[in-house]
Amino acid sequence: MSCAMGINSWKSGKVCHNHVADPNNLCDDDYTHFLYRNSVECIEFLMQHPAFREHMLYAPAKGFNNAEELIYSQVKSSDWWWNEQVH
Repeated sequence: MSCAMGINSWKSGKVCHNHVADPNNLCDDDYTHFLYRNSVECIEFLMQHPAFREHMLYAPAKGFNNAEELIYSQVKSSDWWWNEQVH
């Protein structure tokens, strides 16, 4: 994903974890720096990637075992997805 989306797809941020200190007198040690990407752009990239095409799910599915009991194994088998999309 790094090569395809490019190095410029990364953004940087920082969060202050020293809530006791004077906000006007913070030093670099009072922050945690992190890198992140736009989650929508990542999802768009993954959805367009041919290697993942056959693994994408767009609808809920219900599976049953031999005793006719509903099997919950992935998000596609969840009651939430079924209720949101089917009903």
